[in-house]
Amino acid sequence: MAGSTTVLAAPRIVTPAGVLAPGWIRIAGERIEAVGTGEPAAGSAVQQLDGAWVVPGFVDVHVHGGAGAAYTTARVEDARRAAAFHRTRGTTSTIASVVTAPLDEMAAAVTTLAGLAAEGVLEGIHLEGPWLNPTRRGAQSERDMRAPDPAELERLLAAGDGAVRMVTVAPELPGGLDLVRHAAAAGLVAAIGHSDATAAQAEEAFAAGATHVTHLFNGLRPLHHREPGVAGAALAHPAVTCELICDGVHVHDGAVRLAARAAGAGRLLAITDAMAAAGMGDGTYRLGPMTVMVRGDVAELEDGSSLAGSVLTMDRAFARLVHDVGLPVEEAVAMTASTPARVLGLREVGAIASGRRADLVVLDEDLELRAVMAAGEWVPQ
Repeated sequence: MAGSTTVLAAPRIVTPAGVLAPGWIRIAGERIEAVGTGEPAAGSAVQQLDGAWVVPGFVDVHVHGGAGAAYTTARVEDARRAAAFHRTRGTTSTIASVVTAPLDEMAAAVTTLAGLAAEGVLEGIHLEGPWLNPTRRGAQSERDMRAPDPAELERLLAAGDGAVRMVTVAPELPGGLDLVRHAAAAGLVAAIGHSDATAAQAEEAFAAGATHVTHLFNGLRPLHHREPGVAGAALAHPAVTCELICDGVHVHDGAVRLAARAAGAGRLLAITDAMAAAGMGDGTYRLGPMTVMVRGDVAELEDGSSLAGSVLTMDRAFARLVHDVGLPVEEAVAMTASTPARVLGLREVGAIASGRRADLVVLDEDLELRAVMAAGEWVPQ
C-alpha cells in the first residue's frame, strides 16, 4: 500500500475526540492522513469495513510469546513467530518481556530482540527480572534471581542497544531503590513487580522514580486493609500506572472493576502476559527455564504451585473488559491502546488520529475480531 491512498468507512470509529458514528479514515501509505465524522466526501474510493467498530491497534507491554514460540530463546525465528501471531489478534505494537534466567541467557535474548526492534518487528523490550523477590517469584526461576545491581542492568542495556524500555524490580531488596533510581535516570519505565514490599516501601520506590506496577495483584503482597502493599499504594497514587491481566483467571472481574474505579482507564494497562502456549492448546510448554502445563485457559507450573503467564490475546482482553468487567468501549480502548502507548512513549501509535501510524482493529457488534491493519497493510488472518 506504500504511496497509495485509501478511505475506510465504518459505523463507529473510536478516536481521541470520541466515537464517530459513522466515520471515515483516510490512509496514505503507512499513515492516517485524516479522520472525519459522517460519510466520506463524494467521489472518494471508499472501502466499507465489514464490522461495527474500528479501534486503534492494541499495544501489549507485557508478553512472553505465542504460537508455540517464546521471546527468551534468543532465536530470531521464535520471536518473529510470536510477534506475528499476536499481530493477527490485533496487537500491532509489542514489547517483548524477558523472564528471569542466567544473566548470559538473558543478555543473548535481549541482543536478539534488539535486532527485531531495530527492524520494527517489536517496539522494545521489558526486563521482568532477575532482580525480584523470591517470596513473590510466581513462575520465575528462584535459582536465577539476583540482588539488584546497576552494573548488571547496564550490561543488559548495552545488549539491548537502546531497545530496553522497561525494567521490573522488587524495591524492598537490598539495593532495590538504587536500581530504581538507576533505571529511571536511564530513561526506562521503572516498574515494581514480583515484590513483597509494604505500602511504605512502595511509596519510597515511587519517590525514587518508579512509575509503574507489573501485573497488579499478581506477584505482589496481597491487598489488606491494615497493609495495602504495592497494590493499595499504587492505586492511590495519581502518577502510577498499573498492568492488569484481564483473562478472568489471574484477576477477578470485580477486582478489575475496583481498580478501574480507583485509578481510571488513564492509569490502567490491559496486558496479556501471554506465553508460548497462546494460540496453541493444552500441553507442556516452557517459560524461560520453567516447565508449564496448560489446560484450557489456565497455564500453571507443572507442580501447580503458581500460575505461569497466560494464553490470553489482546482481542479477548478487550472484549472481556466490555462484556465481563462492564467498561465502556472508550475505556477499553484507553486500557489496550492509548494508555500503554503513552506509558512507553510510543508517539506514533495508540490512537486513530491524523499523523499516527495506520494501526487499526476492526470488530463486529459482539466485539469479535474481523480484521487487523498494521502500518497501512491488512494482516492476513
